[in-house]
Amino acid sequence: MPSLENLHQRFKGKPFALLAIDLQEKRETVLRYVRKHGLTYTNLLDENGQVSALYGVSSTPVKFLIDTEGYMVGAALGYRDWDKDEIISLIELLLKPSLNGSIADVAS
Repeated sequence: MPSLENLHQRFKGKPFALLAIDLQEKRETVLRYVRKHGLTYTNLLDENGQVSALYGVSSTPVKFLIDTEGYMVGAALGYRDWDKDEIISLIELLLKPSLNGSIADVAS
C-alpha cells in the first residue's frame, strides 16, 4: 500500500484517480488500516463482493487501469511496486491525449 500512496501523491493534480476497493472486510478494519498507514487515496468497500463479481475478480490483489472514457486498458494480478519507473512511465503515457482524445487508443 505504501507504493500506491506514492503513486497517488506523484499524480496528484493530474487527470488521474486512484481508488482502492476493499473486498469483504468490515468498515472499521479498513478505516484502522487506512489511518495506520496514512493512506490519502479513496478507499471503497465491497463488503458483499458484488463489485468484484462484476469485474470477474477471483483472487486478490488485482488492479485495473481504466481510462477517462471508462475503458479498461490494463490489469495486474498480484503484488506490484506501483511507484517503480516503468509503471510511472506507463501511466504518464496513458495520460497523454491521443489524436482523437481517447486514452484507450494509446494502449492498443
